[in-house]
Amino acid sequence: MLTFLKFKEKEKVSINFGGKVYIGFTLLVGFSAVNTGNNILYILLSFLLALMGVSGFLSRYNLRGLTVKLIPPKEVWAKKPTPFEVEIYNSKRLPSFLITAKEEGINLKTLFVMVERSARQKVKLTFPQRGVYKLKHLEVTSEFPFGLFKRSWIVPLEGEVLVYPQPKEVKLSFLATKKGKSAGFVHFKSQKGGSSVQGIKEYSGEGLRLVHWKAFARLRQLYAKRLEEESLIREVEIDIEKLPAGNFEDKISQATYLVLKFYKMGYAVGLKYRDKYIPPEGGQEHFKKLLRFLALL
Repeated sequence: MLTFLKFKEKEKVSINFGGKVYIGFTLLVGFSAVNTGNNILYILLSFLLALMGVSGFLSRYNLRGLTVKLIPPKEVWAKKPTPFEVEIYNSKRLPSFLITAKEEGINLKTLFVMVERSARQKVKLTFPQRGVYKLKHLEVTSEFPFGLFKRSWIVPLEGEVLVYPQPKEVKLSFLATKKGKSAGFVHFKSQKGGSSVQGIKEYSGEGLRLVHWKAFARLRQLYAKRLEEESLIREVEIDIEKLPAGNFEDKISQATYLVLKFYKMGYAVGLKYRDKYIPPEGGQEHFKKLLRFLALL
């Protein structure tokens, strides 16, 4: 959860176009009443002023007693629409209407038509680049009840969003070719036991001895033999600097793809970039550590 907010200060009121027309008409009626002394115009002026006062009271009450939660997903990826949740709690007896929550730094904007006790909405956000996005402020506004004025509270946010790099595919079959091996951007280490073939699996650099050539001839894709009593010790190290992409950001994207791919295949994954090195390990925490390293590199 990024933030938990109650509205206490920094209230702001702006006049909509309809409000400017309404104020202009009220002033016109006021001047006419003073100049002519017409009682009907005085009554109309009183009604207009009373309606403006009621509008101000209701708009202020409408935003009181609200608490907002901005809830991010577990993972946020660059250039991929990601669902966030905005949740509003209302501690007043009466509902709040036409509540809009905005955060300009991440282009967040969502409308709640009515909030009785609580309401939650999903909004999809897209972050153009990897890295840390620091949230600036959350603005909650409402034009209730008549749309003449817009009242808002602006509250500073203290949270941040870590955006992982966009994965860019690297063909694993390329690793089995002579060119792929000479590139040296992936190093495998594994221990295997047994000699009985149990089945086939996706090829991930096990060596030509374990390539299932019949499956390759039939499916035109590299598969490896799955051996009986195969050891679970399988490690891979990815050298980011040697990846085949043309620029640094694409190398980061390719490294992200390989981390995801090998992690799903059960490998202990490590990363290397110049003098920075993360040794191969397994587990969810290490996986998050690798993604954070790539996001902030």
